[in-house]
Amino acid sequence: MTAIVQFSDKVEREVDAIEGLIGFENSRKRSILSIELKSHSDDRNNIANIEFDSSEYRTITVKASGNDEFVTRISDEFSEFICGLKPWYSSISRLDVFWLVYAPVVLALMVTDMMHVSNSEDVALTFKQSATAIGILALIVAALYFFHKLLNKWKNYLFPIASFAIGQGTKRYETQDKFRFTVVIGFFVSIAASLFMGLFS
Repeated sequence: MTAIVQFSDKVEREVDAIEGLIGFENSRKRSILSIELKSHSDDRNNIANIEFDSSEYRTITVKASGNDEFVTRISDEFSEFICGLKPWYSSISRLDVFWLVYAPVVLALMVTDMMHVSNSEDVALTFKQSATAIGILALIVAALYFFHKLLNKWKNYLFPIASFAIGQGTKRYETQDKFRFTVVIGFFVSIAASLFMGLFS
């Protein structure tokens, strides 16, 4: 078996034994982005490639070729193995923050528009008023864009699609896990406390 490890600085390293992969000690600044495992039988009739990737679109890729018994066994056993790899926050990691940023704004604009009383005597805006309105709208859109980018970056760090707990990645994962529990548990506790105070105050 061989393993090809790709790091965040685009450097690749190949190891020829699982022990070398498990005992691998990478730099703190070089997080692992993907690991590709390659294995074949002695006669090379049966070949299996398994890739673990931190990409949002293809986290795990399995390729197997050979006799029917081998391919079927790889498919069945690996399906059960994948289920055990999913972290408790997997649904959060795939949440699109677009709906958390833009959907409430659009909803608020729709509600505001419906509450607006129509007036047939509306006067057209002057050039200065139009320019001011456009400037304010541009600032709002820019603020939403940067907030979306910041929230998405925070979400990807705290709830990554994939974490490789190997070498320094183990310490990185443990640190992130502490933050995850602090944020999630703290969030629900604060909501429960607010509801409790609202009911009995």
